[in-house]
Amino acid sequence: MSGKVYGVALGPGDPELITIKALKCLQNMEKIYFPATQTPKGNQDSFSLVILKQLELDEAKFVPVNVPMSKDRSHAEKVYAGLYLQVEKDVAEGKQVAVVSEGDISFFSTFSYLLEDFQKNEIDFEMIPGVPAFILGGSAGQLPLVTQKDKLLVAPDLENKEELKALLEQNQTVVLMKISKVRDWIKEFIEVSKLNFFYGEYLGTEKQFTCKDIESLRERRIPYFAIIIFYGNK
Repeated sequence: MSGKVYGVALGPGDPELITIKALKCLQNMEKIYFPATQTPKGNQDSFSLVILKQLELDEAKFVPVNVPMSKDRSHAEKVYAGLYLQVEKDVAEGKQVAVVSEGDISFFSTFSYLLEDFQKNEIDFEMIPGVPAFILGGSAGQLPLVTQKDKLLVAPDLENKEELKALLEQNQTVVLMKISKVRDWIKEFIEVSKLNFFYGEYLGTEKQFTCKDIESLRERRIPYFAIIIFYGNK
């Protein structure tokens, strides 16, 4: 059998939300690379690994890819370059390997940083999509993300309130992701603006918390794995 690499989406957290195709693929892999973060204390933190461990796979096949959580992307780029070289070697040896990410495989995914090299060097690959967190957010919040001619925007790493105001003026639904950056001002913004919103953290996991009122949100710390959906405000 010739070697091949698969980009496999794990879904947003609930292991039952992985697709049947993705699970079958992982069951047949010789290696499964997963993104992880090295904490300041030297521990390994990985949301993907938490999902993988619930899928009854052979954990001997798991290989961590330690990506630092930093605004300086130079070290992360070196990690991605090293991962590509390892995967290239695996494929050349005829191995079937997977690179996984939580959510969808093309949406803020580690796999996206490998695509150009795969295509340029004619590495055989396949991408298996999955459910991103904001789609689960629509279901968890029991709300329609868009209807008819509504416009939806997904925005990470907002700089300030003015930028958010401008986005809300142009779209019926705005999804904020990676919102730990805005935690210093987002609660006040919601309270003053009186906009409809859904807040969710660790969606699909045992730590899931959701709310639609500022009183419940006010005391939350807002972790990295959290989203806010502003909806129906036009």
